[in-house]
Amino acid sequence: MTEFRVVGTVPSDVDIVAHPVPRGTPTDLLPAGFLAGVDFDGSLGQVVVAPETVLFGLGDDGEADLRHAAGELARAVAGFDRVAVVLPPGGVRAAVEGMVLGGYQFTRYKTAGGTAPSRVDLVCPDAGGLAEGLAVARAVCLARDLVNEPGETLTPVEFAHRAQALARANGFDCEVWDEHRIADERLGGLLGVSRGSPRPPRLVRLRYRPPPGDAPVIALVGKGVTYDSGGLSLKPTPQMVDMKADMAGAAAVLAAVSALAELSCPVGVDAWLPLTENMPNADPVRVGDVLRLRGGTTVEVRNADAEGRLILADALTLACESGPAAVLDLATLTDAAAIALGREFAAVMGDQPLVDRVLRAAALAGEPLWQLPLPARYRRQLASGVADLVNYTTGVRHGTALLAGLFLREFVAADVPWAHLDLQGPALAERTCGESVTGATGYGTRLLIELLAGTGPNCCQSWPQYCE
Repeated sequence: MTEFRVVGTVPSDVDIVAHPVPRGTPTDLLPAGFLAGVDFDGSLGQVVVAPETVLFGLGDDGEADLRHAAGELARAVAGFDRVAVVLPPGGVRAAVEGMVLGGYQFTRYKTAGGTAPSRVDLVCPDAGGLAEGLAVARAVCLARDLVNEPGETLTPVEFAHRAQALARANGFDCEVWDEHRIADERLGGLLGVSRGSPRPPRLVRLRYRPPPGDAPVIALVGKGVTYDSGGLSLKPTPQMVDMKADMAGAAAVLAAVSALAELSCPVGVDAWLPLTENMPNADPVRVGDVLRLRGGTTVEVRNADAEGRLILADALTLACESGPAAVLDLATLTDAAAIALGREFAAVMGDQPLVDRVLRAAALAGEPLWQLPLPARYRRQLASGVADLVNYTTGVRHGTALLAGLFLREFVAADVPWAHLDLQGPALAERTCGESVTGATGYGTRLLIELLAGTGPNCCQSWPQYCE
């Protein structure tokens, strides 16, 4: 575990000193002739290592650029024991987040562990931001660990156990519903999806309240399919490779809630995590079956691989029943969102005032987000001949991310502001770049923390129309 400190001057016992270089800035920090033949101009992502000095490109010197640059730096200095990093004023939090996340490694199943500095000294005249940066980075690493864990070990039951352990350690409450309580609560979507797996489902409810406990409450819902084979609508084998990540929404929500007490979050949070596998075992839900969800809505299953919206529908209904100030759901829901926006941007849909605040929080957190519409005229494509709704519109290739959003909207109370985040693209990184490392990204964790616990104009405590 790397120790991070903020210091006023470079300590004498460090092995190497790293200097940020804004784009286009000339430098004489390296030994004469070192830059000969090296294309270095301070562009974002560039790193040059000399015997005692590292230069890392800062790009245009913004906070997001510093986070990205620090991620690149973390990998460049992994072989050194004690590292000093010279930072501009106000750069501590972004640098800490970038270095922790850029140096992240999931080594649980490797025979040889990774390497990282034992100490990083951040040389900065402004010491603020260290504790916050470490809290946020630890939360993102927690989400990454959960998503990177194989589905064989991170079952719904195991996920629930980990949530309970985190609750005990981090100052929030955790209630777990087993399959019998789930049946008693009439969560027909969660029960239906879980039928094909020998592993039982779980519903996890997280509860955080700041003192004195009378703050407004924001509800979060995270999709938690710990492995998705597609059920009877079986996926091709290449598409199954990453399906242990189909619980990335639940992981981001759990990770964000785990940091709220440490960050003195000023609003209350209720989080609902429906957890299941989607498998084609003995008695899976059949295509054509009709499920009755909580609240009584019936849904004809047209595609067993469109299971996420079924379990989210139950959880959204639960989340709205207590009258929260707003509700957000996070889910790896549709390939259509990833096809439209690529691997770095998530999609957001919902009620505009809330979506606007989510977009601004995402920009501050460094997690790219793009709004998609929810056209009312498309609602007719969800009609069923035998039930209230279909979970998937067969024969339609276009706009399927929007149809999924429209389906979810059916289960949100009319008087509760709502936003839906489709994380299908950015939940996993295909390459290592900046603070992202190949594999799970923990996307959504930083966004939620900024939204809930931030102190700027985007956080929940400054939403009078939602949080009075």
